[in-house]
Amino acid sequence: MTAETSLTRRNVLRVTTAASGTACALALAGCVPAGPAASTAVRNALPIPTTGTPVRVGKLADVPVGGSATGTAKDVKIVIFRPDETTVLAYSDVCTHAGCAVAPHGDEFKCPCHGSTFRGSDGTVVTGPAWEPLARFAAAIDGDWITVSV
Repeated sequence: MTAETSLTRRNVLRVTTAASGTACALALAGCVPAGPAASTAVRNALPIPTTGTPVRVGKLADVPVGGSATGTAKDVKIVIFRPDETTVLAYSDVCTHAGCAVAPHGDEFKCPCHGSTFRGSDGTVVTGPAWEPLARFAAAIDGDWITVSV
């Protein structure tokens, strides 16, 4: 005895609808971001790149405590934040939302394109639409100079 499966319009639509629904659900699940907190935890767990040779990017006197500035290290544009007398922090100036260049604004960095704001103290997002923190570079104070390794 053989069972014959009838290929009706209703059966075809059931299979097609089920397959499409599953595919859409899987595709959309991949688009949901983990959110700022999760991405920050992952980014902060990663080591800061220190493989490059330190390059002088600016005078320490040009960045007041609590202030920020821009610089260039080996053709890489960076933003710098100085949280205290003995520390400088350096980040990529590339906004993680759409790739525009962020600019120093006190103790933060602001993106002029879509309004994202990042903390100078850790590069995390204060306001979106960006949700990934800025990439960080190793930075140090070397006498009167700020050096960054890229």
